[in-house]
Amino acid sequence: METKKRSGSSIGASSLLVIVVVVSLVCFAALSITSASADLRLSQKLAERTSTYYTACNEAQNTLKSLSTSFSSIYKDSISEDDYNQKIKKSFSDSLTFSYPINENQILQVSVSPLYPEDPSGDFLQITSWQIINIASPELDESLPVFQIE
Repeated sequence: METKKRSGSSIGASSLLVIVVVVSLVCFAALSITSASADLRLSQKLAERTSTYYTACNEAQNTLKSLSTSFSSIYKDSISEDDYNQKIKKSFSDSLTFSYPINENQILQVSVSPLYPEDPSGDFLQITSWQIINIASPELDESLPVFQIE
């Protein structure tokens, strides 16, 4: 009887294929974790920036509300438009521009001008500028994204 020789390459090829597939899956898993971690950090930074921006906006709105109330009381005490404008200039001798910090690199700057309404229920001020101003250059993160577990 003749015995047939089997080559061992078929057993080794399937083992090698399994090893390559497992290593590939581990690499893809590591890349997914790294990507998810980077997305989480970016989302946290954006949430913090959005929160600080809207905090500055709320402070500006509160200032505008109190300013409108002040202009309303000046309107009630004035007898003419010229008298109204003179009282506002006297009461608010400095500029009607306000700044609110957003972060160490940016501020929210709001400028208003007074209005003389036709009736007491009208608008007493007009927003002439509402802008974010960069006061410093931000530090750029130029580090390489290396696999880090936090």
